[in-house]
Amino acid sequence: MGLQRQLAILAMNATPLPGKTNFLEEAGIPTPVPSVPGSIGAVAHEPFLAFDTKRLMDLLVAFTIGDFPSGGGCSEYFNPKSPWYNVFYGAYGVRSYKRNGSAWGFKSDGRPDVEEMLEVPHLDYNFLTAGELGCPASRMCFEVLDVALGREGAWHTADVACLIPSGLHRVEDAEAPDLTYYAVFGVPEEDYLAGGRESYEPVRMRGRMYWRPVAERLTLVWGGLCPETPEGQKLMHTIIDTMAPHYAVR
Repeated sequence: MGLQRQLAILAMNATPLPGKTNFLEEAGIPTPVPSVPGSIGAVAHEPFLAFDTKRLMDLLVAFTIGDFPSGGGCSEYFNPKSPWYNVFYGAYGVRSYKRNGSAWGFKSDGRPDVEEMLEVPHLDYNFLTAGELGCPASRMCFEVLDVALGREGAWHTADVACLIPSGLHRVEDAEAPDLTYYAVFGVPEEDYLAGGRESYEPVRMRGRMYWRPVAERLTLVWGGLCPETPEGQKLMHTIIDTMAPHYAVR
């Protein structure tokens, strides 16, 4: 096991960091993130309070990422030739502070609000991931390209195609990165940027999100988002099929 991979597993298992709490766990709501082939086999639990999100909600992110190749210094998250490129999957917990008392992702009459729900990955991919890896605001490009809504049992669903800013970058292009993120993802390999590839390039992704209220003002969300390539979508379906039984969908 490479040293960087060991560090990543230790860093993920050490979350939440001291002084932070997993509010879903405190409420007795599990967020299982089962491993699929190619994942690192560790799960991080990162809380972001409303003062961090700059929205009327607290956010809990439970996620895992692609593994580190043998002897490699970074996760396959940074590898543009991998189906794991820019992939993390798992669950969100959202604690709402909306004045009407409704859960996040829902209107006051209980109908699902997909636009509000999509604010979560918008925040996550632009600011909490690429941004923490040093992506400047001018390159934050999260954009929903199309969305199809559905329902599976108690879960509202959204199949989403979107653009995201890649986390892949040259270290010299990073603007004040959070160095703890390098402990989890590793430092991008310079070879991954060969051929004129730009730092924080836009990447087309496609995935599925499931969400439902689980307690007063609490929304549970799970799913995955993978590259819009044949191998990326094969991985996405594997992720959904593996997670679904843990969330009583199938």
